[in-house]
Amino acid sequence: MAETDTGVAQGGLDKVIGDAIIAFNVANVMYPLVSAKICPPGAITVQWPEYTAVASSSVGAATDGSDYTTVTSVTTTARSATVSEHVIRADVTDLAVMGNADDVAGNTGDILGNAVAAKLDADLTTLGKSFSQTECSAGTQLTLDHIFGGLRQLRAANAPAPYNLVMSDEGVWGDKGIQGLLVDVAVTGSNSKPGSLLGVQGQEMLSRGWVTSLGGIDIYFSNEIDDDVSSGGDSASFMFSRGALGLAVGPQGLFRIETERNASFRSTEYVATGFWGEVETKDAFGVYILHDVS
Repeated sequence: MAETDTGVAQGGLDKVIGDAIIAFNVANVMYPLVSAKICPPGAITVQWPEYTAVASSSVGAATDGSDYTTVTSVTTTARSATVSEHVIRADVTDLAVMGNADDVAGNTGDILGNAVAAKLDADLTTLGKSFSQTECSAGTQLTLDHIFGGLRQLRAANAPAPYNLVMSDEGVWGDKGIQGLLVDVAVTGSNSKPGSLLGVQGQEMLSRGWVTSLGGIDIYFSNEIDDDVSSGGDSASFMFSRGALGLAVGPQGLFRIETERNASFRSTEYVATGFWGEVETKDAFGVYILHDVS
C-alpha cells in the first residue's frame, strides 16, 4: 500500500471534496464539447441514433392530383456507450497531517480531481484517432490547408457548427504547430523581431500566446493528445462537431469523491471515482489530423 505518510501534507476533510470538484471542472477540456447524456436511474447504457443522410436526389417532382408513390427510407444505426468506473485512491496518514504545514486535503483534492479529469480527456481524445476522414499524415508538417481541409470535410458532411479543433502543446505552440503558422519569427538584419503575422490571429498569438479560433473553428488544448503516435513524433489532433462523440454519464453523476477512516493504519482513504463510457456516434462529423511535431 502506497501511503502519503510523514511530512507530506496537512488539511481538513471538508476542503478536499470541494477542491477535487473544482480541479475536475478546471482541468477537463472535452466534456463540454461532446454529446453527453446522463443515464436514467436503473440503467448504465445510453444509445444515440445515427441517421443515414438523405440526398437531394431523393426529392422528386410530383404531378398535381396524383399520388406520389416513391418512398424514401429513413434509417438509423444505434451507437451505445456503457458506463464504467474510473478510480484513483490516496491514503494520508495522521502523522503526515500532524507533521507538515502544507494542506493535505486541498492538495489531495487538486491531485485527484485533475487525475480523473485527465482520464476523461484521455478516453475521449483517443476516439479522435478513429475518425475515418483524415487530413495531413505522419511525417508531414501541418499547414493552414490541412485545417481548412478538415473544415471542408465537416461542411460536406453537413455537420452542425460549432466545430472544435483539439491539439496538444506541440500542436498549438510548437514551431510546426498553430503558432508556427500564425507568427513568422524569422529575424531581419540585427533586429530580432517577427517577420510577419497572419492578421488578427497572428497578433493574438503574439500578444496573448493563444488563439481562440481560426476560420470559425474553436481551438482547444489538451495534455492528453498523443504527441508521439506509433513512436513517430506525430501528433493526433482532430476536428469535430459535437455530434461526433457521445459520453454516457452515470445516473448519480459524472464524478464523486469519498473518504473512509482506517483506524488501524492511522490514516484516511480518499477515493475519487468517475462514472462514464464513451463512443464515436457519427464518424462523418469528425476528422483526424495526424501531423509531424518532432
